[in-house]
Amino acid sequence: MSIVMNEASTLRANVAVLNSQEPDAALLDAARRRDPEAFKELVTRYGPRIFRLAQKITRNREDAEDVSQDSFAQAFLHMDTFRGDSRFYTWLARIAINQSLMKLRARRLRELHFDGPATTGDTPFCAEVADNTPTPEQRYSQEELQRILA
Repeated sequence: MSIVMNEASTLRANVAVLNSQEPDAALLDAARRRDPEAFKELVTRYGPRIFRLAQKITRNREDAEDVSQDSFAQAFLHMDTFRGDSRFYTWLARIAINQSLMKLRARRLRELHFDGPATTGDTPFCAEVADNTPTPEQRYSQEELQRILA
């Protein structure tokens, strides 16, 4: 009797571990097969969280909506690259963070852009503003290297 109880508790523990690792495994498998209903369910589950994350970073509702949509589009296109080493939300959030940072960078470049070239005499004056901030890819690489070294 105790052997059966131990096996049952072990089985429950294994199921709990599997569920805690990725509760959306069946949905992810279907989404990898390009099932639109499965991906729609993932959007329904994670859309509000991704939107809030994007809004915290961009501090703009319209940009957050764009970022959310772009993030899910990228996730759909690259669903086959999700290895399952982390939770789906973690992977999706990383995409949303990168999309948000690119949106901020584009916004900053638009704000720095002049309305038109100023001229000094006959020579047009073109001002270039150097952007020394790392790209989202560079930031991710730096963070990944720090994690590996730690």
